Amino acid sequence: MSSEDVKSVSRRAERLGALLREVDAPVPPIAYPGERIARAARRRATVRWSAAAAVVVLASAALGVAPVRAWIVRAARVVWAAATGRGRVGAAAPVAARAASTVSFTPSGSTFTVRIAGRQSGGTLTLETAPGREASAVITDGEGASLVVVPDGLRIENGPGATASLVVRVPAATSRIAVSVGAAAPRLFAPSGPGQRWVVDLRAGP
Repeated sequence: MSSEDVKSVSRRAERLGALLREVDAPVPPIAYPGERIARAARRRATVRWSAAAAVVVLASAALGVAPVRAWIVRAARVVWAAATGRGRVGAAAPVAARAASTVSFTPSGSTFTVRIAGRQSGGTLTLETAPGREASAVITDGEGASLVVVPDGLRIENGPGATASLVVRVPAATSRIAVSVGAAAPRLFAPSGPGQRWVVDLRAGP
């Protein structure tokens, strides 16, 4: 485009602008979008750094409390990622399911039954009688076993390589305790009051 063409276009634009100003109502000035974007960015930055500062204050107050320390670290990481944009904030990773290692329940019936899937490479089952109506079981040592509550007692799931040791407390008012390991005939115990104790070896025979 030549310089004459540019001048001609400019003159036409000026005449068109004058005509529009005569026929059109005045329009209030509108802030340029870039200014709005800048103000919004400044507000977001202020909110982000306020949140980060709150985490610092909270961490300083609670860092000395052991159970709180791990939670503070996780929360700080999430807020810091949101405040700085360095990292994506997503849902927390699911916690891996763990087999039950402690249970308590009220058994039904006069016979308390403990069914163990099979013999294992190590570990023992300790039976104790206790006052009250509630039974409980806990894996005290080793690994490879889990506890499952059934209406008349407890089922212990294990494998040949398991080494778990367990303590099972049974209400003293129970008439009989039956312990079966694998397909073997159950061993029977007759409680006569609180404070009794029996130990069953869970190791496989020679």
